[in-house]
Amino acid sequence: MKTIAPAALAALDRGDAIVVGAIEIAADPVSRVWGGPWPITFDGRTFEPLGDRTMVQVASGALGGQAQSITLTLSGLEPELLELLEAAEVAGAPTTLWRLIFDSSGTVLLGYNVWGRGRLDTLDREEEIGGTATITAKVETPARSMGKRGARMRSDADQRLIDPDDGFFKHVAYAGEKKLYWGGRAPERAGSVLSDSIRAIRRAMR
Repeated sequence: MKTIAPAALAALDRGDAIVVGAIEIAADPVSRVWGGPWPITFDGRTFEPLGDRTMVQVASGALGGQAQSITLTLSGLEPELLELLEAAEVAGAPTTLWRLIFDSSGTVLLGYNVWGRGRLDTLDREEEIGGTATITAKVETPARSMGKRGARMRSDADQRLIDPDDGFFKHVAYAGEKKLYWGGRAPERAGSVLSDSIRAIRRAMR
């Protein structure tokens, strides 16, 4: 159960809260970063800033209310920020993701809670020569590793391929992907971008 401070919950209800994320990779050395522009300390831990230019996206699936693997994508990373995520041994390192809730000014931390936990499975990196880089981290949650005796099932159809008479999963809903954006600007749908462009052209022609 995720506990959220009353002040943070009230800000979320009003719709004026600013939500930012943080991640800790407990490797050697420990890496701690968050999506803000300055170092921040909470829960006895200090996190280094990723900055406003970095786009952070977290996506995870949910099966019957249990989180599956989590994919964390950090794009627009400057070279100096890469060193914060270049731990000597990251494979299998315990990983924790936090959700930080700020007031509308973005300067007062109203509350925080753990958004997900697991172990770092893979850490892929793409770099542009003389430019920024993108890191994609896959975190395997405890739910993902439960019952790995056979194939991994995600739907009623998948399960029936193994046992045609087993209809358990027809009662379980699967949320294919849940996304949380930390910092940067969330991608817009093509339709909304086109509509904004048309409105801008119309205003210019008036």
